[in-house]
Amino acid sequence: MTEKAVLVFSEEDGLAFELLALAKQLSNQLGSWTGAIILGDGGDRVAKFTEHGADKLFVVSEVDSRKDGPDAIAEAVSHVVSRTSPRIVLIAATKVGKEVAAYVAQSLRTGCASECLDVSLKDSQVEVTRFVMGGGFLARQIFESYPAVITILPHRFQATTSKGKGELEKLEFAVQRKMSKVGFRAVEKSGVRLEDAEVVVAVGRGLKRKDDLKLVEEFAKVLGAELGCTRPISGDLKWLPEDRHIGLSGKRVKPKLYVAVGVSGQIQHVVGMRDSKTVVCINTDPNAPMHKEADYSIIGDLYKVLPVLTSVIKRIKEKV
Repeated sequence: MTEKAVLVFSEEDGLAFELLALAKQLSNQLGSWTGAIILGDGGDRVAKFTEHGADKLFVVSEVDSRKDGPDAIAEAVSHVVSRTSPRIVLIAATKVGKEVAAYVAQSLRTGCASECLDVSLKDSQVEVTRFVMGGGFLARQIFESYPAVITILPHRFQATTSKGKGELEKLEFAVQRKMSKVGFRAVEKSGVRLEDAEVVVAVGRGLKRKDDLKLVEEFAKVLGAELGCTRPISGDLKWLPEDRHIGLSGKRVKPKLYVAVGVSGQIQHVVGMRDSKTVVCINTDPNAPMHKEADYSIIGDLYKVLPVLTSVIKRIKEKV
């Protein structure tokens, strides 16, 4: 039998704090406690989790999310969920988080809703809102089995300081590591957190050559923006690191200003930027879907438009 509690987990503490903000709202409605799973050394992290609303903290020192693979992490999380029997389990929808959530749901023979935008309570049932059909539609889905395992898109909720009780429980158990490392391939990373950027310039297949990235990079620099891209630029052409990819299988961003340069606007990309406050589209094709997502459109050749915009912005900044 499940309790009415809400339990959260993420291998990134910052994302766990965001989940705690949502968990606190839900647990208050359920009249129960909010819990968090900490893998590795608790240390100073326990106090921080408590400050962000955790009433109960379950520390598993045997597994370290910074060193162990998803198999060990998933087993540890599943063990804690089985032991505590919460009503809802919230997991950040990172690559690791989505794998962990699927494992936990399967091991408990319960339902799993991935990459959700919101969670609400309808009488005694848990309802989620999430994108379906490649991000083209929103669906509301109700759980029929519990605990409800839910992954939440990063940065959907703002972390808040709402001090919890901070009751600590250290759990010890043997973890079977079923995966072994057979090789290692370094993935090129830019080291930039696009999801935190206030201004983003994204480039698509309207760019003809890799060398032409200099044109977009200069524009982004004078604008004070981070550079992102569509899937073909990073995945197929390898012109930019994979962590610059914005879209359904990449980063989700919500900057104050988003400038799409030579981006057609397929739904797989739009899903990753649709929460942007102001969108500008630069594209030669007046029928490009990206124009429908834009607040302002410039129908023109990026090779002619960007140098002019860069020059104008430079002059404005010189006068300030």
